[in-house]
Amino acid sequence: MKKFIIASLLIGASALVAPAQTEFRHVSFEEALAAAKKENKLVFVDFFTTWCGPCKMMSNKVFPQKEVGDFMNAKFIPLKLDAEKEGAALAKQYGVKAYPTYVVMDGDGKEVAKFSGYMDGPKFIEKVTANLDPEQSPERIRARFEAGERTPKVVNSYAMQLMEQRKEDEGFKVIDDYFASLSEADRLKAENEFIFTVYTIDLDNDRARFMISHKNKFTGETAGKINTVLASLYGRKLSSYFSGYMYREGGYKAEEFAQLKKEIADLGFDKDNDNHVIYEFVENRASMNDADYLAFCESNFSRLSARSKDILAINVPRLFDEKDATMKPQLSKFLRAHVGELGAVAIQVVGRSLNSMESGD
Repeated sequence: MKKFIIASLLIGASALVAPAQTEFRHVSFEEALAAAKKENKLVFVDFFTTWCGPCKMMSNKVFPQKEVGDFMNAKFIPLKLDAEKEGAALAKQYGVKAYPTYVVMDGDGKEVAKFSGYMDGPKFIEKVTANLDPEQSPERIRARFEAGERTPKVVNSYAMQLMEQRKEDEGFKVIDDYFASLSEADRLKAENEFIFTVYTIDLDNDRARFMISHKNKFTGETAGKINTVLASLYGRKLSSYFSGYMYREGGYKAEEFAQLKKEIADLGFDKDNDNHVIYEFVENRASMNDADYLAFCESNFSRLSARSKDILAINVPRLFDEKDATMKPQLSKFLRAHVGELGAVAIQVVGRSLNSMESGD
């Protein structure tokens, strides 16, 4: 699974170079409402915070896209407001509790739609369009679902609505019940791929097992999407071992890890040579004491990919008993020897680990 934006001034400047991107206006909220009435548009407010990673991704990757800009500029008076600074009062007024949150309102300031989170360009346009459709409004979707309508669009919209309200258990129950109601043939249909591509986030459920056992029965674009989801799920599961999470939680069992490796191979996800190196690290962590495993890490660190080096370094406190006074100097030496090989985020995390180790905390 949970930092942003340089300031709307820079966004405005870049708009001069790429006018097709979303043109966030540098006006007050009152001026935006007046412009909405004059231009017969709606006001779209992107509430962000400076520490929000998804906000930054929307700003840097999504709003500059031509398709998104063309869509937004034609329909809205777009504003960006920092929910902890100049937009704090409005954020409170419109009940903004997550970032980024987008609020669409009419020229009188009446809320028309509200939704949150990062999504790619096509999904963002789809989400905005759905939220402006009376039949897709949260109230109408809930009413349609409660009346017994179980079309893919209603199920997906209602489950996502619950997720956005932080009612994850209820949202997943909607998806699980819908999945259970479908025949095998219906589960394979493109219209139902969302239950796998959007809501299946780990391997420990019936939906994931269905994807695995029916991988070769999906067709068309759906087949490619299912393959991508499965590869990601297996990568995440393998990472939980490699990072030391399973080891630290007492969840490592040799037979279960062997089964994971077999499934990865059977599905064709073991072609990445880095996986085989990771297998060695996982199995040696389970069989070696701290000193021997650190020696193994030192001897084999260069065999890891850049991403795996970051994961290993970041998780040193989980992989070793850093409270062991005899290990602290050795762990510190190991991290300092390899910090130059890490990415920027990993360097920051490792820096905090080193500070903790070397300060005696």
